[in-house]
Amino acid sequence: MIEDDIKKLNELAESFRRMNNKFILLRLVQKAQSEYDKYDYDSAKKSLLEAYKIDKTNPSVLRGLGCIKQFNGNFKSAIIFFKKALEYSKKKEVEYTLIGMAYYLQDHLDEAVKYFNLAINENDTYERAYEGRNQAMLENQLRLADIQDSLKKHF
Repeated sequence: MIEDDIKKLNELAESFRRMNNKFILLRLVQKAQSEYDKYDYDSAKKSLLEAYKIDKTNPSVLRGLGCIKQFNGNFKSAIIFFKKALEYSKKKEVEYTLIGMAYYLQDHLDEAVKYFNLAINENDTYERAYEGRNQAMLENQLRLADIQDSLKKHF
């Protein structure tokens, strides 16, 4: 009888710990978002790293760390974080769009279009994916036109 009560109390305590961690995680993610919005990237990174210690599978945390890496020009690490977030995300169109944008910023336009299309396949109403894809496709077309002009002038 006492053992059952102890077991129930331990389960209840564990439940409270999980709820507390979720609350702390949510608070840290909101804090990081606020800091990021204020261009305080160092503080945002610290908040996200604290959140990461609590939950290494939270898509918002992984996405945020990827955005910090991208802001610092570390696109390879950013893409790794975005792809990791993709594993746990319920809104995969967001991660696909972020990956597409990372490739776009590196001037890998074909790869960017690929990921924007994956985002659109996930959610065909996600406007950011369309905007990114259209911009990448437009820049690809402009490059082709420049190459054609260059070839015409050269020959």
